[in-house]
Amino acid sequence: MDKIHVIDDFLQDDELNKVNEIIKSKTWSYGHTSNGNRLNNDINFWNVKLDDEDIFSMEIKKIIEKTFSKKLNLLRVYANGQTFGQDGSYHIDNDSENHYTFVLYINKINKEDVDLAGGYIYFKLPDLKYKICFEPLNNRGIFFPSTYIHKAAAFTRFITDMRIAIAWKFEEL
Repeated sequence: MDKIHVIDDFLQDDELNKVNEIIKSKTWSYGHTSNGNRLNNDINFWNVKLDDEDIFSMEIKKIIEKTFSKKLNLLRVYANGQTFGQDGSYHIDNDSENHYTFVLYINKINKEDVDLAGGYIYFKLPDLKYKICFEPLNNRGIFFPSTYIHKAAAFTRFITDMRIAIAWKFEEL
């Protein structure tokens, strides 16, 4: 668990505003799943590729490298969107020890409302007999080894917004 790093207020306001504007301008596609449709019980959710946007592939990548003191090769970056009922399935992002995932939430959920909202990311770690989870607070970044088993839950029925998480997949150099 000591390899999961959670950083609130990850981006500066101007960077976060730019990210939100780009996300709003994109056309989302439906049909993405946690396990690439390998499981019969995978639930579809929304996805948009962001590799071609410099703010994600270069600018924020540099911030991530500096924050976590790592030299990283970006494999891909995209946003996942989930509405009520579109929970992900448990999965790993990569089975190589030198791969990392960084997730950035861009949801307008207040700390006071997060328990009502849901939308947590859950981790099943082999050394623990219980699951751990983190709230999807706006501008919260979570950095973790890609070998960790995890899943994203959608917001509850009380939240009409889409839960949006931007995911960077890296290989450490």
